Parts: sequence; structure tokens; C-alpha cells
Amino acid sequence: MSQRTPHAALNTYHLGLWYSVYRFIITTGLLLIYLLTYQQLALEYQYPRLYLYVLSAYVLTSSLQFFVFRGLKTHIQIQLVMLFIVDVSALSLLTLALDGPNLHISLLFVICIFAASLLLSAQKALLITLVAVISVIYQLFIGTLFDITSLKNIGNSALLAFLFFVVYGSGQIAIRRFQILENLNFSQSLQINQLQNINRYILEQIKTGYLVLDQNCHIVLTNPEACVLLGIEPLYQIEAAYPLYKVQPDLFEVMKFEDLPDGDAFQFESQQSRFHIHVRVQKLNVPHQTLTLLVLQDAQKLNQHVQQLKLAALGQLSASIAHEIRNPLAAIVQANDLYQDSDPEQQQLLHKMIAKQSMRIDRIVQDTLNMVKNKETRPVLIHLHSFLQQMIQDDLPDIQKQVRLNSTEELKIYFDEGQLTQILINLIRNAIRHNDPNSPYIELNIYATEQKAVIDVRDFGSGVAKQDQASLFQPFFSTEITGTGLGLYLAHSFCEANQAQLSYVEQNDQGACFRIICFRAVI
Repeated sequence: MSQRTPHAALNTYHLGLWYSVYRFIITTGLLLIYLLTYQQLALEYQYPRLYLYVLSAYVLTSSLQFFVFRGLKTHIQIQLVMLFIVDVSALSLLTLALDGPNLHISLLFVICIFAASLLLSAQKALLITLVAVISVIYQLFIGTLFDITSLKNIGNSALLAFLFFVVYGSGQIAIRRFQILENLNFSQSLQINQLQNINRYILEQIKTGYLVLDQNCHIVLTNPEACVLLGIEPLYQIEAAYPLYKVQPDLFEVMKFEDLPDGDAFQFESQQSRFHIHVRVQKLNVPHQTLTLLVLQDAQKLNQHVQQLKLAALGQLSASIAHEIRNPLAAIVQANDLYQDSDPEQQQLLHKMIAKQSMRIDRIVQDTLNMVKNKETRPVLIHLHSFLQQMIQDDLPDIQKQVRLNSTEELKIYFDEGQLTQILINLIRNAIRHNDPNSPYIELNIYATEQKAVIDVRDFGSGVAKQDQASLFQPFFSTEITGTGLGLYLAHSFCEANQAQLSYVEQNDQGACFRIICFRAVI
């Protein structure tokens, strides 16, 4: 405590000032009590004149030190030492005048020593404590030499001296705790200040407007972009809540009279602003209050951004379609060039090639249309085991012997029947194509996990390479030369439309597994 920060020194000054006020009040009160009760309690005072003279000087000195301490804010530690020396000296003489330790004077002694432990350094506080102990113990011996008092109160004095050391130790423990708490508070204050500066910097850089309102429609927080959009003066450095009706009355009318639930959005125009503003509402639940966050964006820029995204998606889709059509179209053009100069047998082969490539182009176009159009989903109750048996028999007659259906129980789900058929046909034919030639079948496993039904389509081939797994369900991604890359994408989209999940499950031993997870129907 020898080196104090300006903040700690200021705290010490204020505490010392309050202690000076306490001294003045206590000494004045003791003097008044003596003057008012001396006639009734004259026997309580062994040396009343000494008590009166010391107490009068104590009151005068306390008053003088209070005004000096209040006016002179330098050399605080020296002034505090002088305060405690006067206290110890005066209280020692008062104890002597009462012929030994008194409960009230002893309590004032204890308060003095504890205050010294809090306001002074450990060495100075120990010095004050030792002076107090010496003054209490040795005043009895000195008094005996001059025949002023006797040794009859030596036990009480020794006990009081021991109490002084206990109070001093307690004060040192307390001051250390206070220092730890002060350092922790100072460190947390620095961290909070840094976070506030970082948050303010982020808010200043964001090109989206943010406006936080409390329950009374007062502005709690905003950023420069919100002020620009709303046409108001910059308020992002305000220290307290600011009424919205003063700065943006048009928005206040909307917030006051409209019930805006969480997630709601609306368009807003104001005479104060030249912008057409898109506003999104979000409720913020914080302790003891509910705040409303308004996310403000320029509607014109927002529409332009959406249009740019649509154009980018359309450009990507067009490029993908053009890339997929180019190969079969090139084969058709080449076959057409060779057709006239070929013999009948070659012409037949070229005719089949043209037909095959034309069908491939048609399949690409049809898959693209299925991907783009938003076909309505009509889920119905499906008994999985019987449905899969019938589907394999009707839609996969050429490969039905290569599909092994494993079902542990009869499961029911809600799913669009046509879309589920298309998904499973795609997955099963993919599994057959990639299956190990030495394996006579693929597996179609059906089982339940808690409230969900699971359909696994598993083959025993080489599986999907790790670098390709992240792109499996992206449109136009295919590891086959003749594939369109839309089958798995459409299957994934159909599953999402029916609140189901389609995922690839990597196998530890061999093969690939595509898993469909959907909710079981409770009948």
C-alpha cells in the first residue's frame, strides 16, 4: 500500500474525510454528555478536570483537523497519521482520567485502530497500534510512580492491549481482501470497457442499421447506419435511454400502436428520411426487461441484393445445364456428320447413338424442370414393408432379385407416395450400379429408432471417396460420365419437402449407405 494509484488515493481521501466527521461528532457528543451528566455521575470520573481539559482539547483539535483535511488534499497519509496520533493520545489520557479502561473509551480505541489498518500502510498502522498498547499499559506504571493511580486495572489493560493486536490483524486481513476485490473490479472494468469499445467499433462499421428500444420505446442502443436510414442525429454514444418520440415520431407511432411479434417485418417510410426502410423485429429477453431490436435496411439495396443473388443462381444453373448438354450434343453433331457417308450397318449404330444422346438431353431437361418447379407435396399414410415389396415388384422388375429387403417390424410413415418411389428407385439403381460385381445383392434395411423410421440403402462396392462426400447432394455433381448429377439432389430435396433427412453414412468395412430418416406415424 506504499504506492497507491490515483483512484485508490481518492478513495482513501474520502474515507479519511468521513472518519474526520466521525471524530468531530464523537468528541462533541462526549463533551456534551460530560457537561450534562457531571452532577449525577461525578463519582464515575477519577480525575474530572483532566477528563474535561483533554476532551475540550480533543474537540478543538478534531474540528481543526477536519477543516484542514477537507481543504488540503495533498499529503493525505501524513494528515491521517496525525489524526490517529491525536486519537490515541487523547483516548489514552481519557482512560487515565477514568482510572482504567472503560467500555466506551475502549470501543473508541478499537475503532481507531481498525480505521488505521484500513487507511494507513501496514507499517504505519502497526506503529499506531503499538503506541496505543504502550499508552494503555504503561500509563498505569507511570501513574503509580506519581501516586496518581494504582495497578488494580492492569489485567483489563492487558486484555485491551491484546484486543488491539487482534483488531490490527483483522484490519490487515480485511484490507487485503478489499485490495483483491478492488483489483478484480478494476480488471473487470477494463475488460468491460474494452468490450464496449469493440462493440461500438463493430456497430460503427456494420452497414445494417440496429436500433434497440426498451419497453417504453426509449432508444437504448443504435449505430450510425440506423441514424442515417432514419434521418436522425447520431445517437450511438448516448449514455442513457432517449425517447424515440423526440427523434423519430413516425417510427414511434408504428411501435406504439402496432403489435409487432418476434420475427415480424414491415416496410417503413418517414418524412425525416429519404430511404424506404425494411424493418425486421426481434425480441431480446434480458434480465428484468424485454428489449426490442429493430434491424433496418435500405429496401432498395435489399431488393438489388436479392436480384443479384437470383441472377447469380440463374447464371450458375445455366452454366451447369450448358455444360451437361454440350457433351451429348457434340456426340449428336458428330454422328450426324458421319451418317450420310456410312454403310447401313454403321448408320443403324449412329442412329442408336443419336437416339441415346437425345434421350440423355431430354432427361437432363426433365430433371432440371423437376428441380425448378415447386411441386406440391401430398403426404399419405404408408405401410413401409408392403409398400417397398410392391414398389420393387412393379417398378424394379429387372433387378428385383438383386434387392434384399430386411424389415424388423411393420412401420408406418407419412410421405408423398410418388416422391418416395422416385427417391428409392434412384437410390436402389445407384446402389446396383456401384455394387461389387461379386456381391449378388444390395440391402434395403428398415428399422426404428425411438420415434423415427430409418430406411438404409446399402451396397458392397468401393463406397464414396472422402473428397466427394461433401458434394454428393449438390446439383449437377456426378462421378459418372453419363450421369446428370441431379438424381441425389432431387432425392434430397424431396426428403426435405416431407420433413425427412437423406444422408450418406460412411461404412467401416465396405460399401456405401444412403439413409432416409423420417418420423413414424402414430395411429
